[in-house]
Amino acid sequence: MRKLTWLLPVTIILLLVLAATVSVRAQDDFEVTNLSISPDSVAVGEYVTITATVTNTKDTEETYSVELKLNGDVKDSQELLLGAGQSDNITFTIAADTPGENFVELGDKSKTFTVTGATSFWAIFEPWVLWTIGAIIVVLIILVIAIVAMPSRKKQPPAAIKGMQGPPGTQAAMPIPTPMSGPGSVSPPIGHPTAMPTQTPGAFPMPEQFQMPRTVPTPGPFPAPGPLAGPYQQYVGRPIFSVSNLTITPSQIRAGEQITISAIVYNNGAEAGTYSVVLRINGVVENIIDLTLSPGASQVTTFMVTKDTGGDYYAEIDGWGGAFTVIPLVPATFSVNNLVIAPDRVKQGEDVIISAVVTNNGELAGTYNMTLKLKDTVDSTEEVNLDPGESRKVAFKINKSEPGFYNVELEGLTGRFVVEMEWQR
Repeated sequence: MRKLTWLLPVTIILLLVLAATVSVRAQDDFEVTNLSISPDSVAVGEYVTITATVTNTKDTEETYSVELKLNGDVKDSQELLLGAGQSDNITFTIAADTPGENFVELGDKSKTFTVTGATSFWAIFEPWVLWTIGAIIVVLIILVIAIVAMPSRKKQPPAAIKGMQGPPGTQAAMPIPTPMSGPGSVSPPIGHPTAMPTQTPGAFPMPEQFQMPRTVPTPGPFPAPGPLAGPYQQYVGRPIFSVSNLTITPSQIRAGEQITISAIVYNNGAEAGTYSVVLRINGVVENIIDLTLSPGASQVTTFMVTKDTGGDYYAEIDGWGGAFTVIPLVPATFSVNNLVIAPDRVKQGEDVIISAVVTNNGELAGTYNMTLKLKDTVDSTEEVNLDPGESRKVAFKINKSEPGFYNVELEGLTGRFVVEMEWQR
């Protein structure tokens, strides 16, 4: 039994070596190239796009699970089915949550991007400055509340006029001069029951020192007491949209083929909203797609574009732009071959069939006029409509009663036939 105990650790070591070898071989089965991160510097909460090219280095078709690691942790993975030697592009979109340098691993390739944390505005001030500002604000609030709550007071007559005061507990009547009824007439004494509180028509004007001062309300910095105003409307969140990662695939096409233009739209706001993604090509609106995104969501917007005219084009979505080229199609070009004259010897009045094959070698449809000449003279014409790459046999039926040799020319092809004289007995 003791002799067999050494087999257990040896077996474990062999299994570990075998697992490591299988892992290395699996890693060598595919190759990662062209690893890129866009953008390479973002703020917390924004998104980055990671792209790379994966190539199957084996001689057989394989399925690979490509894992994206962020700071040593598996963040996402995708399955790829690749034939022998085949390559494909892979794309990951992740949110930047950790401030600082972030380390990305994809297969045996790695790269970093920077995440900048949000800095508070108040962090730039010293604590004693913040305490001072807070104390000033509190004092101002108390003063405003005191001024608003203070009742308004009317200006009273000068207290220095003692004659205005009556006995304690009674209200003094203001002496009003009355018209003189004759020589020696006097006004009622102050406090006399006949003293009128108001001036009678026709009486002498009241002395200025006894008149009640008038006050006219003037606008001041604070409103007069009244019903409390309603509360201010609270701030309502709104959607905030941004666009990034414009891609054009492929960058070169032939006229009539489709090109894919896409971009990622983000809603960085506090509520859902709808955003109109406008695609412009050479400054002209090509298409508009409306997206509805919830807060913090993102979505890839894709446009399929076809151009029939060759040239260079510039595509733009919300400030992001890129160029692509459209190669014009080759116009219709025709070739004629396989001239056949059957039969090449006939009696007078018999038919001769002259045929040839015409081919459209261009990339556009076109029309071709075939001209048959006999003895250098135009005998017949035929119009042929052909699609790109199409071939067609065109035949002419000829009947000649005059005996002799007839030289044939059909679009550069030459031949001849003979019309024999019919002998009559």
